[in-house]
Amino acid sequence: MKRTIPRKVRPSLWLLFSILSAVGMSYYVFGIWSTKELSSFSDLYAQWWAAHELFLHGRNPYTPEIAHQIQTAIYGAPLTSNCDDPGGIAGGFAYPLHVLFLMWPTIKLSFPILQKVFCVTSLGLTFASILLWISALKWKLPLLSRVAICLFAISSFPSLQAAKLQNLSSLVAFLISGTLILLMMDRLILAGMMLAVATIKPQFLILLIPWLAIWTIGNWRERQRLFWSFSATMAAMLVATELVIPGWMINFVQVVRAYRKYTYGHSLLEVWFERKLGMFAGVLLVLLVLQRFWEGRSCNARSPRFVLTSNVALAATLVVIPTLEPHAQLLLVPAFLWILRCSGFIWALNKRGRLLLVATWSLLGWEWLAGIGMIFSRFWVHREVLLRFWLLPLYPSPLIPFGVLAVCSFLLLRKSRMLSLAAAFPTY
Repeated sequence: MKRTIPRKVRPSLWLLFSILSAVGMSYYVFGIWSTKELSSFSDLYAQWWAAHELFLHGRNPYTPEIAHQIQTAIYGAPLTSNCDDPGGIAGGFAYPLHVLFLMWPTIKLSFPILQKVFCVTSLGLTFASILLWISALKWKLPLLSRVAICLFAISSFPSLQAAKLQNLSSLVAFLISGTLILLMMDRLILAGMMLAVATIKPQFLILLIPWLAIWTIGNWRERQRLFWSFSATMAAMLVATELVIPGWMINFVQVVRAYRKYTYGHSLLEVWFERKLGMFAGVLLVLLVLQRFWEGRSCNARSPRFVLTSNVALAATLVVIPTLEPHAQLLLVPAFLWILRCSGFIWALNKRGRLLLVATWSLLGWEWLAGIGMIFSRFWVHREVLLRFWLLPLYPSPLIPFGVLAVCSFLLLRKSRMLSLAAAFPTY
């Protein structure tokens, strides 16, 4: 006779596992992975110092002088200039100027205090986005299950990395989640404003904005508020920034070009394929994704198709943009929650759905299992030995966006699946 774990016991077991995973991943990030990073390194410092110099001294944050000050604070000395970056501006301030309006309230705080505040805020934003998505998806879960999901999310490597490095990915991921949830609630004006603020990391929106533009055109009369709200907010920010630093966009483009040489500016496709073949695959993927956008242009914002297509846009974005940083995968939080919500439905479809589901959860779960393995290994193995395997939990990371993209695309490809999905979750 087949034995199964009683349904009432499962939330408690998942909570225990989430606590163990959080301890293991925290040990890995702060005790193993971070030893490879400079103790003075912070992704937030450039924005903070740029805002400090702009609002207190009226200095252009894109100049080589500001870049050298930022590099000195982080690396101990300015970076060496080269033919790709003769001014030595790489490693300085590399964000659109309107991000400094968000940083303005912090300019008189000491940076060590700001780091602590941001670390807590970063984890808090991920926690809040989980609860908001659970509510938006009308997902009735036991309290212990909700706590376990939140612990898994905030103890994931992307979440802890964003907090450790003080990277704005956590903020932008929250803004994108907020935009989609507001659209599901028919709050188009607020959604447009939030989407505009999220452009502080424009690379994260290169496919989401086209999707929402096509979706808006699909029912212009009822959805035009999104367009006007987004456009008005962007226009206000651009006018304000031009008044502060005229012509700043030219400076920004120059810094972005130099910054790509400063970092490993390659997409996931260029990692798995030769560069030209990777670029060709990226163009082909974008065209296929645009086709999915066009097919879904008339769907309701509360429909499974809308959520699925939005997740396809975000997953495809991580595949084609030139970044390999795991903290960017915070964009996939809505997708993983949605896949978890619909796992039973996907499992029941066919063998292909089960295979994709197992592969995706295996890729995601590896980091927690590796973290748990490392913390238990400390009882038998010296820490110096574990440092040799510091990349072990991150091996599946470059495949995770592909897994999410495959699951979401699998459901979108056939109309019959979408109809069955809508029938299975009529409370969307």
